[in-house]
Amino acid sequence: MGLAKSDSPRKGKIWIDKEAYITLAMVQAGYLSPIDKLMNRKEAEIADKEKKYKGQTVPFSFILAPAGKRNRKVLEKRPQLIELYCEGEKVGEVEVEEIYPIDPLERVNTIYGTKDKETYPQVARTLKRLGRLAIGGKFWVKDTQFAHTLKKVREESGKWENVAGMTIHAKPIHRVHERIMRLMVEKNDLLVLFLIKNLDEDEMPYQLRLEILQELIDNYFPPERVIIVPLQNTYIFSGVNEAILEAIIARNFGCTQFVIGQTHNGLGIYYEADHIKSIFDSMELGIDIEMVQEYVYCNVCKTIVSTKSCPHGSHHHISYHSDSLFELIKTGLLPPPILMRKEISAKILAHLFPNRFKNLEKLFYDITPSHGFIEEQKGEEQFYISLMKLYQTSSLK
Repeated sequence: MGLAKSDSPRKGKIWIDKEAYITLAMVQAGYLSPIDKLMNRKEAEIADKEKKYKGQTVPFSFILAPAGKRNRKVLEKRPQLIELYCEGEKVGEVEVEEIYPIDPLERVNTIYGTKDKETYPQVARTLKRLGRLAIGGKFWVKDTQFAHTLKKVREESGKWENVAGMTIHAKPIHRVHERIMRLMVEKNDLLVLFLIKNLDEDEMPYQLRLEILQELIDNYFPPERVIIVPLQNTYIFSGVNEAILEAIIARNFGCTQFVIGQTHNGLGIYYEADHIKSIFDSMELGIDIEMVQEYVYCNVCKTIVSTKSCPHGSHHHISYHSDSLFELIKTGLLPPPILMRKEISAKILAHLFPNRFKNLEKLFYDITPSHGFIEEQKGEEQFYISLMKLYQTSSLK
């Protein structure tokens, strides 16, 4: 349903990209409540300077300032109603309260904490999307998923007293991810995992990461106490405000606690009187923040430990970095099981290297035990798992 009559005498059309459309849909659904509209000039100034909107904490103003000569010409006419188009289709409307000028450089500085477009490609990318006129007012957009997802998860989280939320890329998911997840399930009634979903798919697409994460939960966790929520990754989640926005979303999904690692972007970690402080200490978000210590594998302790509890030096530690693990997998090698489960490695390798082996059946016959009868056909994923079992054989060294 629109916000005004479609035959309004002062109506205009502007074109937005998918990133802006999705961000508007998330706000409309309530992901970033109390934000519920495109802010006018006064509201935007208060949000940027005082970090407040409707008396609650927000990291920055929420505006729509689309780039492009065609859009600028429409906005300069100050229409009362603006129709939003994305990829050739009408996706929403804005009931215009105010159209006002902005400084794109100041806008990216507010979002990312820098204006340096040479060092930070995301800054340059956002500047290309920003115009010099912003729209303030109520809006609606077509929403096929966000409102339903929020309602469904809130219904479930509302049944429990202690609900933890954490964001995760799972690219790939490793043993420390598991350790933190298990710790949160032990301490809380429910764990909500916000699985980051990028607009453009890459070498590890969302569906693959979702399947792996769901299998891990189904096999190694009480599945009724873990929920996976897709979290669309748009430009507002980059830069210094990423952690704040994620905590606000977790709160709006009914989480009572937001779990975050000390190495997360934008935390601004510092020490005061031997206590760790972060950006969360200067903001009241209405949700408890659980800051997790860094975990490593210690070759003396022979297990995963936190750097705070392990007495051995960093030269005994193996760190868990998803980027490095993925680089290893991309070479075609199986990571050691102390880093990630063999089932996960096998699924990723089978995805990255389809039909890798010319004679898979012969390889199975040559390197795996036979039960003396014809076995069911096995795929590449099962072959990697069998291969890892051989790596773990310890009688011969």
